[in-house]
Amino acid sequence: MDLNYNIVNIFPNSIHNLSITDFHECKDELVKEAYQEKESDPIGRIVSNQGGWQSNQFDLQECESEMLRKVLMDILSEFNKNILGKNVSMKCQGWTNINGPGNSNMKHNHPRCHLSGVLWIKVPKDSGVIVFHSPEIFNRFQELDCYTEEFCYNSNCYMTHDFTPNEGKILIFPSSLEHEVMKNESNEDRISVSFNIVLNNPPPEKQSKYSL
Repeated sequence: MDLNYNIVNIFPNSIHNLSITDFHECKDELVKEAYQEKESDPIGRIVSNQGGWQSNQFDLQECESEMLRKVLMDILSEFNKNILGKNVSMKCQGWTNINGPGNSNMKHNHPRCHLSGVLWIKVPKDSGVIVFHSPEIFNRFQELDCYTEEFCYNSNCYMTHDFTPNEGKILIFPSSLEHEVMKNESNEDRISVSFNIVLNNPPPEKQSKYSL
């Protein structure tokens, strides 16, 4: 029997993948600021991090690290202007991560916000990938387990999906999407900045100029 076959994937989870083309121009200053931040608050906080150091949250618009504030505000302003609706405003908070050898982040999501993201600043080889878990893994396990590898590859139907970090790369993703960062297998620190975004899209009669 002849079949006219095609696939229509619906209800996707959008992962926004951005890269800073001239990142080498600001990397050294961002690394310096990260270590200065750790020096000023060596205890930090423990949330999803297994070992390593994580700063307390800060408002990106009031971030004390001048280069980090400029880089992230420029990125998110462009994201707001080009991807989001013209009347959508964003409130953004971030935190710095320094994960040494053997450190990782357990599986988690980011409640009380809408989008989350990460900017990788220093990424030694084998310092750990970020792994996203399908929100439907429980309901669809048997179905996904039965597909051929070719079908899974062509349709991107997997239980997990990982991204290899690169310096100057940014991912922005739904905050509800569970993810983890694998163990740093290198002999150096991996440095990144994570952030959360709360979106505001007021009704037409209450809309005002967006803040970013």
